Amino acid sequence: MQAEQERVQGGQLGGTRALDRAAARRRQGLGGSPSEIQGQERNEVRSAPAMNRLAELLPFNAGETIASYCSRLAAACGYRHARSFGADLGFRFHGLVVGDEADVQTFAGMLGTSVASLSPGTVVTRNRMTTVLGQQLSKTLVERQRLRFCPFCVQEDEKHLEGRRGFRAYGRVLWLVTPIRMCKRHGVGLVTSGHNPASAFVHDFAANLSVEKKNVQELRSDAAPWESDNLQNYAEARFAGLNTGAAWLDTLPFYVAVRLCEMVGAAERHGVRFRMATIDRREWSACAGTGYDLLRGGETGLRELLATQLQRFHHGKGPPGGRALFGRIYEWLAHETDDEGYEPIRKIMRDVAISNLPLGPGDEFLGPVTERRLHSVWSASAEFGMHVKRLQKLVVNGDLVPVEDQARTPDRILLPADIMQRLAVEARESLDIHEAQNHLGINERQLAALVKRGILTPHGGNCFDAQVPVYRRFIRSDLDAFLGSLQAVVTCDDDTRLSHIGAVSRKFNRAFEEIVELVLTGELKTVAWAVDNIGTAAVRIDSEEIKERLLREGHNCFTFRDLEKMIPVSYRVIQALVGDGHLATVSRRSPVKRTWHTVVKPDVFSAFRREFVPLSNLSVIRGWSSRKLRLHLDQAGFEPAFTSGNMPFYRRPEVLHLFPSE
Repeated sequence: MQAEQERVQGGQLGGTRALDRAAARRRQGLGGSPSEIQGQERNEVRSAPAMNRLAELLPFNAGETIASYCSRLAAACGYRHARSFGADLGFRFHGLVVGDEADVQTFAGMLGTSVASLSPGTVVTRNRMTTVLGQQLSKTLVERQRLRFCPFCVQEDEKHLEGRRGFRAYGRVLWLVTPIRMCKRHGVGLVTSGHNPASAFVHDFAANLSVEKKNVQELRSDAAPWESDNLQNYAEARFAGLNTGAAWLDTLPFYVAVRLCEMVGAAERHGVRFRMATIDRREWSACAGTGYDLLRGGETGLRELLATQLQRFHHGKGPPGGRALFGRIYEWLAHETDDEGYEPIRKIMRDVAISNLPLGPGDEFLGPVTERRLHSVWSASAEFGMHVKRLQKLVVNGDLVPVEDQARTPDRILLPADIMQRLAVEARESLDIHEAQNHLGINERQLAALVKRGILTPHGGNCFDAQVPVYRRFIRSDLDAFLGSLQAVVTCDDDTRLSHIGAVSRKFNRAFEEIVELVLTGELKTVAWAVDNIGTAAVRIDSEEIKERLLREGHNCFTFRDLEKMIPVSYRVIQALVGDGHLATVSRRSPVKRTWHTVVKPDVFSAFRREFVPLSNLSVIRGWSSRKLRLHLDQAGFEPAFTSGNMPFYRRPEVLHLFPSE
């Protein structure tokens, strides 16, 4: 308590000395007109405390930094630099520069004002992080060592503001912020002094401006028109506490949002491998605006941009590294800063990478990867111990990837991790041809027939129609399911009169797979299971039931032997009718023996029978001999329609009235 009182008393005494020093300089003619000096000397003899009298020398302007204000007061009181001014008044000028609470409080007490009234101009720097108007900025986003200002504003301040001439221009808070690149009042870019001040004058606005006074006119002449980028508009709105229209960026620390927009914009305009050293101030402003436009809608914009950049991996040949895919943005976040404020951005980039690249536990991408969403053929073959070419053939033949991706290298053929894992594990545990044959109790020809018929499907697709040859293997569970389907249609116990499928197929000359399909339909009344046999050899069926079913499923056409009995005429006459073209025939397979036969369709035979009748048939009906009937028909004027195999055939409608008994 006593130390604090001594500090305040020292400040009051220093304030009085500062005022006295300022009055002496004015009396020496170093500042102001006679009327200004007289007015200021009258102020000095007022009864107000020395601290209030000091505050009246120069006004504290809205938007001014307290370091600038202190600097101008020191210059007005005749001090060479603000540090000695602060030392006389009991505070550290550098404490005002970095926003030290004790120094700001002492300075406010010296002025007779509250700390709150100075807070808009208080810039706080802690641990290389600067807080301006409630927003955090990293070291790269503030310019504090050299003077940064608008030359037009400086001249206007001196011309139009109140206060002592030569000390009316003041340093704005926003001039310290590098994303604020232009003065909207004058439409020109801010300039940065090329003068590097000595350590005693660093941050001393008035002292450094006096050095630049000779150059202000030249800087004003050289100042080029400048258009404000959208990132500057966003920054100004956020400093002012207004609605920025970019809700997602608002959730990020200010320095993160700004720097991200700049880097994203540079990548968009100059490619992911851009070099910051080659981008000038004006182009950097354009990059900042482009980046803000891409991200103002939210993190979706960032995700889409990153996903677009990842397309180079799918169409290229390089490794899936962050440096190769995301370039400078990745290098910046991975190696140039470990700031936790950027962790939300790292998390998004890591999430996009895991969703588009074959990354998994054990990999690093802006931090350890803890999950796997995609497998490449290459990564899956390594994890599950499969040959990479075999796994690639399975993926291609299974139509699991688009056609345009099938010719890519194994590290770029991607599938969801669960699908690739299932495929690889099944392939690793699958059975080869001989193992599958033994499991089903069949031979290789029968196995191939079941595959071609679609009853069984090899792992990785139909090996007979595969685009890329692949070893034929079968999933054990698929084979067990097939056997389970056969066992599910069992209707009775085994009987010695029943036969296995192979015997029935040979007996009726039917393909093995056809009999299997017949059993699987579940329509057979007699199906048994011989427990002592393996696989399909355990199925027992009734051959007579099969024969009956096959006959019912016949072609329903008439053989020559059938026609011989139905007309009736001799077999030789039937052959002649067919040979002379009077009966059209077709080829059909025997439903039992499965051999091909020449037969006549029922409709063809019916049409023939309605139109023609043989002499032998008429002879039986009339009860006459063929010779006598032929003579009778000739005398009556009825000529045969044709003769085949020495058998005359008459048109049935013409001779029908001669045979009323028919």
